[in-house]
Amino acid sequence: MRSRPFIALRLPELAHPGETFDVELSLDSASETPIDFVRVSLQSTQTLWSMGRGEILAVRERLLVSEEVAGRGRLGEGVHRYRASFALPDDIPPTHLGLVAELRCGIRALVSIPWWLDAEESGDVVVRPALGPRPRGEPFTGASARESGAFVEVSLPDRTFAPGDTLTGAIAFGGLHGRRASALEVALVGVERVDVAGQSASSEVHRLSFFRDLAGTHEGREVPFRIEVPGDLAPAFSVAQVSLEYALEAVLEHSDGRVVHRVPVVIGPFAPRSGGDGKRPRVGVARWRAVWARAGQRAGLSVREGAGGLGLRGVQDGCVVEVAPAEERSAPGLSATVHLAEPWGLDLHVRPRRALERIGVVTGDAAFDRHLRASGREDAQVLGALTPALRAALVAFPEVDLDDARAQVRSAVGAFDEAVLDVFLGQVAALARAVAEAGASLPPPAAMEAWLPAWRRFAEESDGALQVGPMRLTGTFEGARFELRTRFERAMPDGARLALRLDPPIGGASGPMKAAGEAISAAILAQASRLGEVAEEGVTVQPGEIAVTITTPLADPAAVRDVLRSMLALAHELRGERRGGPYR
Repeated sequence: MRSRPFIALRLPELAHPGETFDVELSLDSASETPIDFVRVSLQSTQTLWSMGRGEILAVRERLLVSEEVAGRGRLGEGVHRYRASFALPDDIPPTHLGLVAELRCGIRALVSIPWWLDAEESGDVVVRPALGPRPRGEPFTGASARESGAFVEVSLPDRTFAPGDTLTGAIAFGGLHGRRASALEVALVGVERVDVAGQSASSEVHRLSFFRDLAGTHEGREVPFRIEVPGDLAPAFSVAQVSLEYALEAVLEHSDGRVVHRVPVVIGPFAPRSGGDGKRPRVGVARWRAVWARAGQRAGLSVREGAGGLGLRGVQDGCVVEVAPAEERSAPGLSATVHLAEPWGLDLHVRPRRALERIGVVTGDAAFDRHLRASGREDAQVLGALTPALRAALVAFPEVDLDDARAQVRSAVGAFDEAVLDVFLGQVAALARAVAEAGASLPPPAAMEAWLPAWRRFAEESDGALQVGPMRLTGTFEGARFELRTRFERAMPDGARLALRLDPPIGGASGPMKAAGEAISAAILAQASRLGEVAEEGVTVQPGEIAVTITTPLADPAAVRDVLRSMLALAHELRGERRGGPYR
């Protein structure tokens, strides 16, 4: 009486593409049974499921090889043993049991019994790529986008790992600007991707996480992490329709939301790491300081003391330049202030143009006029100050605030990216250069243009300096410093104020004067009246200066010498100095 034998398979636990392995087969027959053959087959199967495994979308079975270990005959009562050898193809896909795809390699044993139900048994062979040389380690740093302000940085000694490794690194965060960080999750995530009939599907099949409560952790501080990679974790792969990819995912939770940053990593069939983890780059404050120091050095700027390393200061083309991260919660970025070597005195204001705002000074530069609005005491001086180079330097920045003393600019770009910082510092250097060139060639007020040679001559004679824009002259007369400042009514000059500096200041100088002092003061008024009408306040005496204001513009400033001589005499009298002369 025939019967179906019991089949037992003995298979290897693990096999690698290109390798040959043995299969042991035993048949336990309860009675003598005729057979057509005993066949052992090696098969590869790919099954693709819909999301949620609701239905099978496609099944692909591939017979790799088969071997008949027994032919037609009779299977006697008892146990019969057979052996077969199979060589795995080099291109066989690895075993993968995912949510959307299954890739299997297996052995099927079939005992064909004539006029009876056949006996069969099957078992899976786990296929994994053979171990190969580990690529040379490459330390890595990366950061999430900073457009929204908050960001995370990731530092790894390498981005290539093997099952059984310990994945180590560090996270730092910044850009919160007052928001509170609450928690951090760092996870090794495996994602399965499938393409079927032109449609793609993906699902997360692995997640190994590290958690950290961030209460009390400050921005820029490194947060180290460790993730143990299981020894049986499937390495990444990619075949015709199915792939398995890995990434390190960092999720920062804060009071206004969350930041998610993914760094692709490789989990591969590599030999165990020797010598432990490589040295990883620093992230957070340590990296930020180094970035700013290197960029500053290339731009000729130094790290500002007390700025936490995130601030630069220096002199470019005679202008003091300061650069720092912009501390605005809504739109962080980089800011810079270029301090003019000396004030321009034009009542200049350049700001971003607002909707429905009146035009201001039209430069004829479409890009500038569309973006910025300029105004000043006199249109001609404003146009003279806004040279083509200065206009081009200003429109490079989204936000601009320029006046007679400084230019403040800002860009919503990353403050911690070295390449971005280099570009910004280059734009700031161009602005400083344009400011210096414009300041050196400012035009005088139109009403005083014909008088400029006389003003320059007197500045040279008094070893002084002339600021052409406001027609302000500082110099020295008989060892004392003085200032001659033009006064304006709108765009027109309407007088000048002459002040003799008292150095050191004279205590009690603003009190009642003696008769000799009153006589000298009257002489000052008389001398000043020859130049034009004197303002109502007359001669003013303060501890630090003696001053008089004339309500008539001065065509030749050298005419103030006699007034200065009388002012010096008054200063000597106030100090109690007795000298020869008409006021002794």
